[in-house]
Amino acid sequence: MSALWTLPWGVITCLLMPFGLERLALVPMGWGIEVTIWVAQHVSTLPGNVWTTPRLPPSGLLLISLGGLWLCLWRGPWRRWSVVAIVAGFASMMLTRPPDIVIADVGRLVAARATDGHYSVSTDKGEGMARSFLAEETGEALVDWPEPGIGAENGLDCAEASCLYTAHGRTVAIITGEAALPLKCGGVDAIVSQVPAGFRCRSMIPVIDRIDSWRRGAVALWLDAGGITVESTNEARGDRPWVPHPRPARERPLPGAIEKIPAFSGSTN
Repeated sequence: MSALWTLPWGVITCLLMPFGLERLALVPMGWGIEVTIWVAQHVSTLPGNVWTTPRLPPSGLLLISLGGLWLCLWRGPWRRWSVVAIVAGFASMMLTRPPDIVIADVGRLVAARATDGHYSVSTDKGEGMARSFLAEETGEALVDWPEPGIGAENGLDCAEASCLYTAHGRTVAIITGEAALPLKCGGVDAIVSQVPAGFRCRSMIPVIDRIDSWRRGAVALWLDAGGITVESTNEARGDRPWVPHPRPARERPLPGAIEKIPAFSGSTN
């Protein structure tokens, strides 16, 4: 419809604009747009219209790429062995483990993975884009955050402004409001907060709050018996011109000043 009807009328609209007659082409062009929207809306309601899959890891993408090159470049019968690499690349999706906790969109979205694989999401309903990205990346369904005081549900035991999330033998305090602060550092293995959590516990356990999400991008946590792994979007992409690394104004060098760079810097999870 777009190529055969809407786009040609768009070209005719441009040709008629110098004469003030573009309305003659805009009306049939609008008909084509309405039909396209109608088809999209009805197709999107069909069962099975979306098939969510886990994220393809870089190693899997590399295997698929090498397999495709092998298949296209060679001409002998051994080119069929490329299918093994391609299948192994797609199968690597089944070996990836989604994060247990995600905090993104400057702390407005916090998601915790339940025992059934679905994610309980604490966010404003208006954060549709962040929710969509999370569902697309993990291939899991998103459910509403449990109400306070109803007992443990999906590994979350929530009070008025905080929840205790338990998985893989680890406990994480998830702060959803300032009323839960200050929080005792003992008894939990990490703190994830939708509000600024301060510096009180950072020397003892991992603490990720909305300030960290602003500076580091989306942050994901994996809980294991051996510890907690923390990864962020900006740090994974590296120090590149298109990767934002915002800093508070008090940490920025003054105009004309020389900023000292330490000889060694590292990060621990």
